[in-house]
Amino acid sequence: MKTFANPTVGEQCARAVCMVRPARFGFNPETALTNHLQKRGADDDADAHAAVAEFDALVASLRAAGVTVGVLQDIPEPPRPDAVFPNNWVSFHPDGRVVLYPMANVSRRIERRADALIAVATEVSPK
Repeated sequence: MKTFANPTVGEQCARAVCMVRPARFGFNPETALTNHLQKRGADDDADAHAAVAEFDALVASLRAAGVTVGVLQDIPEPPRPDAVFPNNWVSFHPDGRVVLYPMANVSRRIERRADALIAVATEVSPK
């Protein structure tokens, strides 16, 4: 893995991030219609396992760099293959505001879980 010099946390990068640990990461035929970067893999199970391993490694790297990581654990049912992209529907702001955005695809709307969002927002909120 390539590493870069770490800027001081808060000057050049976020002090805190919210990430969703995937439960059913994979190809989403509905969102693939408008996301041409998305390709169906040869082995969906292997891709899902790789996504979890990569997620865990990234969380560890961010925490080692001094970034607070709020982890929202996705749940397997109903499947949310795009759940690892919460930046598409929520943003957290320095003044404590949490802003929710609409989702065009019906399959993505189920990613919003108020219970988990409240817990993560509390964990990563500016102090």
